[in-house]
Amino acid sequence: MRKQELLDELKAARADFMQAVEGLSAEEMLRPSAVGIWSIKDVMAHLVAWESELITALNDAQNRKAPRIVDIEDIHGWNEDQYQHNAGRSLEAIVDDFHNVHHMLLRMVREYNEKALTDHRRYSWMLGEPLSYLIEENASLHEQEHADDIRAWREREGL
Repeated sequence: MRKQELLDELKAARADFMQAVEGLSAEEMLRPSAVGIWSIKDVMAHLVAWESELITALNDAQNRKAPRIVDIEDIHGWNEDQYQHNAGRSLEAIVDDFHNVHHMLLRMVREYNEKALTDHRRYSWMLGEPLSYLIEENASLHEQEHADDIRAWREREGL
């Protein structure tokens, strides 16, 4: 996937997610069980955690280091750790991070070398996939998945 396509996909996924939560009150965003046991706030914190890992991965890749994101084997355990870390944080802080971290990811992708993003042989730890695949899987496709979850929850709840 070319850099501009990746950027467009990241922006579209974010717009889709924002549409999925549009009009929800703070109380509704804090209501448990929107996605599994998580509230919308928890889902947003979860997405922030993964995008933060991507930012670290992009920095590591520039320095020719294998990023820790590719070594996360127990995804459920990692997600639980992130949930526990963010559970006590305010909705406002999570929403701020949700926007700020995404802007940082977009900026990094814009500034990244196109070949470094698209060359499927550049990073051995990507096992034949380009770096853009890591970003797509852990950001845009991930965000779209949870936007769909939220729409289904809203329908069940009559929201």
